[in-house]
Amino acid sequence: MKIFNIKDCFQNDWEEYIIGSREIGKHSVYFVYGEVPRNERREMGAPKGHDEIIYLLSGEALIEKDGVETKLVKEQAIYMANDAFTFIALKDCNYVVAGAHTIQHDHQQTESE
Repeated sequence: MKIFNIKDCFQNDWEEYIIGSREIGKHSVYFVYGEVPRNERREMGAPKGHDEIIYLLSGEALIEKDGVETKLVKEQAIYMANDAFTFIALKDCNYVVAGAHTIQHDHQQTESE
């Protein structure tokens, strides 16, 4: 067992706090915490070989994919698999992502999951 202080795990490349393979020494699962200020748009997604569940802790957002907008409100979650989308914060948002690798693959060294 290992305890993490999530605020110690900020990754500049992703603008998120990530507990991934670097921190746990395994490449099977990862955890992400993110903050998006009101009116900010952020490109996000579950890359190929990943499944992710995004849970909105606070705030309100739009998830935009292929011209379709889906509203996400506090305490709702959305499942993404191999999807790219735009996260648009309608209010200040805090979210967590639980993710897993669905197929074996390699990452660039700069990636944490």
